[in-house]
Amino acid sequence: MTGLERLLLDPSPLQGAGRIGLLTHPAGVTRDLIPSAVALLRAGVRLERLYGPEHGIDGSGQAGEAPEVTADRQTGLPTHSLYHKSPSEIAERIAQVDTLLVDVQDVGVRFYTYVSTLVQVLEAARQSGTRVVVLDRPNPLGFPVEGPVLEPRFRSFVGALELPLRHGLTLGECARLVEPGVEVIPCDPLEPFGYGGLPWVPPSPNLPDLETARLYVGTGLVEGSAASEGRGTALPFRLVGAPGIDAVALARRLNGLDLGPVRFRPAYFTPAFSKHAGQPCAGVQIHVLEPLARALPVGMALVGALAEQGLELNPDWLQKLLGVPFAPELFAPEQAQERCHAWELEARRYAQERLSTAWLYPRG
Repeated sequence: MTGLERLLLDPSPLQGAGRIGLLTHPAGVTRDLIPSAVALLRAGVRLERLYGPEHGIDGSGQAGEAPEVTADRQTGLPTHSLYHKSPSEIAERIAQVDTLLVDVQDVGVRFYTYVSTLVQVLEAARQSGTRVVVLDRPNPLGFPVEGPVLEPRFRSFVGALELPLRHGLTLGECARLVEPGVEVIPCDPLEPFGYGGLPWVPPSPNLPDLETARLYVGTGLVEGSAASEGRGTALPFRLVGAPGIDAVALARRLNGLDLGPVRFRPAYFTPAFSKHAGQPCAGVQIHVLEPLARALPVGMALVGALAEQGLELNPDWLQKLLGVPFAPELFAPEQAQERCHAWELEARRYAQERLSTAWLYPRG
């Protein structure tokens, strides 16, 4: 059960809530795929305004976009984008409501921007006096952590909190790190996605399924290189390459490493948009042979193997994504598993010592 569904069963937390707004997006649905705004209105909740994060309230925007939609197509309610807005600008917009509900599906990766939007909303709410209630949802990647902990000097919109790269928190728990007293309507954190569980609605255009979301922990790092990460193809974050890459050599290099139950196939593609749009690219398609527990080593080795072929890396962006200083040796393909294992041990200690005060759900 999600926080939304729990609120629909018992809307008493909204008694005396005044004017109510909702921050949501297409993945904010019931298990019957009814949008949260529609479901809340049917339950008698008097919503007045809707707000959207990156990609827009209707999910039609690509990375870095949030098309302005003035009225919601299903409810007719006025809508406002909170993406690319400062906390003071957000405060102006949410001051129009007394209570702001947040029903957003995060994916558990630090550089995914919904946590950053939530951080800004909580800061803005202090200015506007708006009450914030997070309707929690399960983290589709579960409680395990991976990757380095973000160093404060690398804070940015793709790293708003000092978290491991794969942080193992729900959105409600992230909110409690910023505002310990924030109201969170809990979910069943272990409810799975897929058959017999919650439906997978893409939380953003390039995470079409759960397997891609799992790979995104690692292949999201390709954004910090000159390679296409598969945006503009049918296989975002599973198809990676660039003009001039030797696809056969790249696949052979990666298949010779111990990266878990994955195989790399030489692949050739032409992105319709994003990096290298309209240009023939060569690279690899990543095939996951069985459930992949850790995807970060895959991404680290992939970036390193691309660099070995002369592909340009973007040090500034990579250190924002990773949260630690850039060094070429970080991406040495043979060391990917060992390095990521060391990061994971550190992340586990950090989570227990620094993040556990925000936990809402028991960890095994």
